[in-house]
Amino acid sequence: MSLLDQLDWESVRGHYDLRFETHEELRLRHKRNQIAEFSALALGIENPAGNYSADEHGLGPKIMSENDNAEVDVHALAGSLLNCASPRQVPVTIKAARIRYLSIGVGSELSCMIDPVRFWVANTRTIWTHLVIKHKENYNLADEELRLYRQADASSEMAYQIWAAIHKDVGPSMAQLATRTLPMAQGAGINPGPLPYLWGDAVASFLYSLRHG
Repeated sequence: MSLLDQLDWESVRGHYDLRFETHEELRLRHKRNQIAEFSALALGIENPAGNYSADEHGLGPKIMSENDNAEVDVHALAGSLLNCASPRQVPVTIKAARIRYLSIGVGSELSCMIDPVRFWVANTRTIWTHLVIKHKENYNLADEELRLYRQADASSEMAYQIWAAIHKDVGPSMAQLATRTLPMAQGAGINPGPLPYLWGDAVASFLYSLRHG
């Protein structure tokens, strides 16, 4: 039985709506150059919905304390991401910012939260869901491959290259997931969120939780 059949679509839609509202607030703060306020939300410090990757691993405070001018740098990174001509530039742009403890997971979530039309989240939950799709819902294979991805030292160059490489594959999987779950959500009386990458992220979050708690 597919885990998709066990999802509470009303909760998924609620998660999507929260993320979309947070996206709008982030864009407003960035446009107004509210640098401190933007960074606090973008790193999940003010509200976990701003960046679940940062919040889940306690990275927001680390980024703030371990980088000089962290607030300015995070705000500037968001501007650089908005200027990316292609999603393929996202990993390179994150690396070029040279912000300690801000890697693909947190950085790609930042890219999605400021521009969910073009960019997607590539973190543990979405990568695992991508692997589930890749392995045709063989959850054991997805678990094993994710474990291999996570074995490398997170701060190493090799780990960064591995996660940067898989980033490009996650977007199409999130779009595919959004398409597949459209009739499932509608069948439950729920209208899916109109932004595929943000809706796919919401589905992935609940899907991962069903498997891993």
